[in-house]
Order: sequence, then structure tokens, then C-alpha cells
Amino acid sequence: MDSAIHKRAKHLTRKAHWHLMWETYAPVFAIGVLGICLYFTGAMFGLWQRIGDPWRGMTFLVVAGLMVRSTYKARKHPRPTTSQARRRIEADNHLSHRPFDAIEDTLALGGADDLIWQEHVNTAKAKVNQAAPSRLRAVLSPLDKYKFRFIAPALLIIAAMVGGGDNYERLRASLVPTWMSGMNAKDVQYEAWIDPPEYTGRPPSYFKQSNRVNAPEGSEFIARISGVKTAPRLILRGDSQTRAITPIRLGPKSFEARGFVTENTIASFQIGSHRNIWHLMIGKDLPPKVKFDTDPKAGKRDKLIFSYQLEDDFGVELLSLAMHLKEGDPDKLEIIPVSLPGTSVRSAKEEPASMNMTKHKWAGKIVIGHLVAQDGKLQIGKSEPKEFIIPDKIFIEPLAKAVAEQRQLMLAGTGEYAPIKTNKPLTSDDFENQPLFAIDHPEQTLLRAPKEVQRVADLIEIITDHPSGIYEDPSVYMGLRNIYRRLHTAKDQQSLAGIPQDLWAIALRAEFGLLGDALEDMRAAERALNNAMARRAPARELEVLFDRYNAAVERYMEQLTLEAVKRAKENAGNKGAGGGEGDFETDEIQKLLAAIEEANRLGDTVAARKALAQLAQLLENMQIQLNAGGGSGKNAPSDGGMSEELKQALEELNEILGEQRKLRDETQSTARSESDNMRALQNGSGEKTEAKTARELADAQQKLEGLLDALEENAKSQSGKKSGEEDGSETEQSADNKAQGKDGTIPDDVQQTLKGAKKAMGEAKSALEDGQFYRAGREQSKAIDALREAGVGLYAQEAKRLEEGAKNADANGENADPFGRENNGSGVGDGDEVPEINDRQRARDLLEELRKRSGEQNRDKIEREYLERLLEKF
Repeated sequence: MDSAIHKRAKHLTRKAHWHLMWETYAPVFAIGVLGICLYFTGAMFGLWQRIGDPWRGMTFLVVAGLMVRSTYKARKHPRPTTSQARRRIEADNHLSHRPFDAIEDTLALGGADDLIWQEHVNTAKAKVNQAAPSRLRAVLSPLDKYKFRFIAPALLIIAAMVGGGDNYERLRASLVPTWMSGMNAKDVQYEAWIDPPEYTGRPPSYFKQSNRVNAPEGSEFIARISGVKTAPRLILRGDSQTRAITPIRLGPKSFEARGFVTENTIASFQIGSHRNIWHLMIGKDLPPKVKFDTDPKAGKRDKLIFSYQLEDDFGVELLSLAMHLKEGDPDKLEIIPVSLPGTSVRSAKEEPASMNMTKHKWAGKIVIGHLVAQDGKLQIGKSEPKEFIIPDKIFIEPLAKAVAEQRQLMLAGTGEYAPIKTNKPLTSDDFENQPLFAIDHPEQTLLRAPKEVQRVADLIEIITDHPSGIYEDPSVYMGLRNIYRRLHTAKDQQSLAGIPQDLWAIALRAEFGLLGDALEDMRAAERALNNAMARRAPARELEVLFDRYNAAVERYMEQLTLEAVKRAKENAGNKGAGGGEGDFETDEIQKLLAAIEEANRLGDTVAARKALAQLAQLLENMQIQLNAGGGSGKNAPSDGGMSEELKQALEELNEILGEQRKLRDETQSTARSESDNMRALQNGSGEKTEAKTARELADAQQKLEGLLDALEENAKSQSGKKSGEEDGSETEQSADNKAQGKDGTIPDDVQQTLKGAKKAMGEAKSALEDGQFYRAGREQSKAIDALREAGVGLYAQEAKRLEEGAKNADANGENADPFGRENNGSGVGDGDEVPEINDRQRARDLLEELRKRSGEQNRDKIEREYLERLLEKF
């Protein structure tokens, strides 16, 4: 009960104290508080934003002065005490003898059980229990005759309701100690756009017809406001947060604000009651999808080949093959980069990939691998794992095979060297079967090396012990001995670095001779140039790498030519062994080198990498051609007599081939133009490159497909005509001749090739209709290859037919002179000059080259007219 009385006394005293505080200071601060209410009311109504400085500043100084004055006066008034608060309660309740003090007092003399004292305390408690709270005195009424104490708060509440969610910004602007110019919403102009992330390849999106726009995640919103000297902050209200961005001054009356958005956002500027709003609908950027179309397997020239498909919202920028040994630790992955058909690929289907992994340490082993695609946002997509065998290099020469096996042992010997033994007194046993430096320099002893490294040293010592009669190339022997010494002097694994690479070079040298070194250097230079173009290296670096690749190609061509001459001399005693020097398509090589250099100069990375791949394919085919025993890649008839039907078919085929090349160049030009236009829009230059549309290209492709159909129909009609001229039914021999093209018609295998070209043309047309220029260019290249193969097949078949005809003529004595003349019936004397067979062959090759060049529509009109005049003379 006593505690309840004391709590009540404290509560009444506290309330009375606040009443005294109000009555003491309210009249003092009334004028200052009124000024603050009016100032904030003007701020939330947008008054200060509208009129600006100096009026805002002057008003602020007046209000601040009033508050300073009130504060100064308040210091002269003493603060009410607890005793004054108790006296106020007792006065309002007409209580005597100070009961609020009595309940807190204690008896100074005598015991606490004094009856008189107890009666006094109980009486005081009863009075406290019955006391009512003190009453507040009206101290503002005498000072406020016009009720401003009610009007000012009401205006403040109304202003807060009108300002809504922008009250904070308006109050902040009214209190910022900087010059604020007045703003009128009618004089303001707004401009806003969305700048998507660079990796998306999208142009900026402007708010023209609507204040709503869709944008990818991570886009930057840019808003410009002009016509004001002081700009409000840009407010970005998202689903999870609200941000305020201070604009940056661009000019006397122009400002710009920028902000990145990752969620649906409402952006706004507000001046007075006018609000300009933009709705930003943000779409999520999903991770890329990738999967194998065909499982990885060994392909031609010991390459790992497979095809894949991928898809991403804005393009895959990196693709790699991650793999681990089937029986090994899945966490120990090897990452191998995979070339993409472009710098940023949004979708690809049945995209072929070819990787030379014969030098990999897991070559010949079973691995489990999956594709890893990465987009511009660094998001990762993975394919399903596949099990496959990494192709290894098949060496034929025994010495090369042995060196390759030693390289595999080196790759397996990755263990650490054994620790060095502590010094101890030397005995005779220490010198037995030990290298000389094993005692003086124990850190260099081979016995500390892993078992695999020791075995490599033993094997090299065995195969180099008696070099006489084994090593035709001294470089191979010297290289192996050098590695042998390095193995003996190595201190740790770091000292062994480079030995597997050197063993690989030695194996190639043992297998192919100097040609193998040149081929390896050329491939290394090609990889370096290809990687530099893929990562868009600086022009200076590309120039250096291109010069290095050009030198490697020249060296390879030189060694290839020397090898061809050497084999021709070896076959000189055999009749019909073929030409001695061979035709290695040097003009085509120089043309491709020039195309790579020009594409790099123009910044066309896709075209440069494509030309580089074509050149690499051409050079490797030349080596295969040399190994097959042929120097020339052209099959030409040894004499005249080509049928008119075949000649017409070749001319029509050459014309279609030229048109198809021109169409492929136009497709690539259109693809580059679209990329340049996107880049120009992003940079704000507004310059556009004119090019043919996808519809026009598709129509042109359909026209070429129709020309190829006409060629096939013409060939079928010629075949039917020949069949009709024969008596009765077709014999078995004539059917065989027709199938092989010996009767002047198109052979069956060439017709199948033409069907493949037609199919590729159809795929290119479909891709063009869908706007997929890179896929269309790939299909057009397939069509060009098929048309070229068909032309070569027709020409080779005709050469075979003429050769067989010449043999039959010799067998029947048809070349004998019926008049018994000398000089083999030629009737030509010693003083006459008859062209050699090589001269006639050269003339036919020249004529064929003229026809080929005249059919290339990308040449200048003057040059084509000149070529046509030359052909008319022939």
C-alpha cells in the first residue's frame, strides 16, 4: 500500500512539473515555434522551391533569430523544481501541512512506532491518495488573441498531407545551406533513357511515346533536367528500397542524374505539385544454357571433335570444356577454352568444335567432361557430363613413338623430390653406382626424383647409348642428350619445367623432320593470334602476332616445298609419278593472309578468325596431299576433247559459285553493319551503315537455289537425250558409263554433292529469314565448298575419261601415221617448236583461272569486263 501511495505521489509530482515547465517556457518560445511551423509549412507546400533564394534565406534567418531570442529569454527563467511541483498540487487541491513532503519524511527523534507520528503520516497519505492532478494554466491565451496556436499546427498538418512522400525532400531542400534558385515546372524540360549493360549489345532505350520501358537487369537509368538553375534530386523507388540521387550540373541550366536499377523501379522528379514519372520494368538476366549435340570423339588429324548448342539472353562470351579423369578426383578439373563463332553468341545449334589436345597430359585416357558457358554478367551454365577419350598423337616412326612415351612418363611424374640427406662420414659404398656430383652436390642427384623421372632418364640413356645408324637427324640425338643431362642436374620439380614440351618437339622432329618443327611453330603462332583476336587485343599486339604467324607460314611453306622436291626426286625413276614441284596454292594462301590482316585493321574479329581457320585448314590439307604422294591439287585432262555438255555445266557451276561467294560476303557485311549500328547507338553517334536487309539476302539465296535446280534439270535432260539416241534399251556398260560420267553427263557422286549444296542453300535461306546471319554465313560456306567439290569432281572425271580414251587409241593404233611420215607422224621438222605438255597444261590452267575470276562478282566492274574480253579471244 505504501509503495502505491509513493508511486501516485511521484506521478502527480511529475505531471505538475511538466505543467510548470509549459507555463514557464511556452510564452517564451511561442513566437519562435510559430515561425518554425510557418517555415516548414511553406517548405512542404513547395513555396521555397518555387520562389527560391533570397526569400527562403531571409525567412530562415528571421526564424532562426526568433529562436535565438527565445532561447536567450528562457535562460532568465529558473527551471521549476520538484518542491514547486508539490506545492502546485497542494494549492490546486487546497491541502495543508505539505502531505507530499510528509510521506517522504522520517522521524528525527524517537522510534518509528510513535503513535503521534504514525497518525501524522497516515493523515498525509490519505490526503495524497485523495489529491487530484494539477490543472494547467492558460498562459498563451493572453498572448494569442487570433488563435495562431491552433492555425499554425493545422496548416502544418495540411501541408504534410499535401506533400505526401516528398515532404522529406522538400524539408531537406529548405534546410540545405546552399543557394537555391526558384523553379517553375512550366519552364522545365525532361529527357530520360535507359542504357543497358554493354555485354547485352542492346542500344539505349528512349522514353518517346510512353513513360514505360522494359530494360535488362543492371541497366543504367539516365535522366536530364534543363531550364532550372537548381535541380531537385532524382527519386528511385524500387520494390525493396528507395534512393535519392543528386544531379550533376552539366551547364548553367542543365543537370543529369544516373542510377543503376536491378528491380522494377519508379523514377521521378518533382517540382512543386508537378511530378514527372518514368516506369522501369526490369527483366532478369538468366544464366546461359549449353549442351552437347554430339558426344566428343576423335576426328581427323587426331583432333577432338563435337558439336554443341547454347542459348543466352544476351550472348555467351566464354565457352570452355571442363574435364577430369574417370578414375581420378572430380575436383581436379582441367579447363580447356573452346572457340565461339563470335564474340557474343546468343544462340547456336549444331555448332561444330574441333580441338587439338594431342599434347595434353591426359591424351589417350578416359575422361568425363562438360561444357561451361559464361555470359557477360559472369553467370555460369553447365552441360550434362559426357565420357570420352582424349585423342592422342599416333606416331609411326619407332623413335618418335618412344620419345612420346617418355613424355607421358614425365607428365605422370609430378611427385615431389625426396629431401636431402644429412651429411655423414663418406665411405667407399657412397661412391659406388653414384653420379660424380651426387656426393659433392646431393641436391642435384637423380635418385631424389620421382620414379617416373628416373625411368625417363634410363630410357633416354638406352636409346642414345649407340646413336650410329639410328639417328638420321642429329638434332634429335642432341635434344635427347640435353634432356638427359637436365634430368640429372634437376633439383626439384621446378627445374623440370619445359622438358615435356621439348620432348614433344623432339618427337615431331623424329616423325616429320624439319617439316614437323615448322608445322608446330605455325600452329603455336596460329593459336596465339586466334586467342588475341578473340579477346580483342590492342592493334600493336595483333600486328606483332600476325607478323610472327606470317613468318611461320613462310617457313612451313619452304619446308613443305623442300619435302615435295625430295619426294619427287625419289620417285623420278617411276613412270607417271607425278610432277616434281607441285602446286601448293600459294596465291590462295597470300589471299587469305591479306584477308586476315585487312579484317584485323578494320576490327572485324569474326571475319579475321574465320579466314585464319580457312588458312589453317588449307595448310594442313597441303601436308595431307603431300603425304598422299601428289604435288598438285588440280586434276586436269592431258589433252583437249572436253564435251560441250560438260563444258557448259562447268561454266554454269562456276557462275553459281561466284554468285554464292558474293552473297556470302554480303551476308557478312550485313552482320557487321548491324553490329556497327548497335555500337553507334550505344556511343550516341547516330551514324548508321547501309546494307542489304535479311529479306533481300534470303530472296537472293532462293534465286541461286533456283539456278542450281535448273543446272540439275539441264543435266537430266541431256542424259535423257543421250539415252534416247541409243538403239533400244540401255546396256549394262552404258549404265555404268552414265553412273561414272563417262558419257559426258554429271556422275552420280557429283550429283550427290550438288544435292548437299542445295540443302546448304536452303538452310542458309531459312537462317536469313530468321535474321541469323552467322549461321547463314556458315551454311553458305558449306554450299561454296560443295559447289567447288562438284566442279573438281566434274573436271577430274573428264580427265580420267580422256586419259582412258587416249590409252584405247594407242592400243588400237589410231595414233600411227597412215602416210608413214617421220617424227611420230607429227609432220614437224627439227626447226619447228611444238608446245610441251606442261605448256598446254599451263594454258588450260590459265583459262580456268580466267573463268573463275570472271565469275567473282566482288571484283570491280572494269576488271570483270577485261577478263570477259580475254575469254572471248580464247
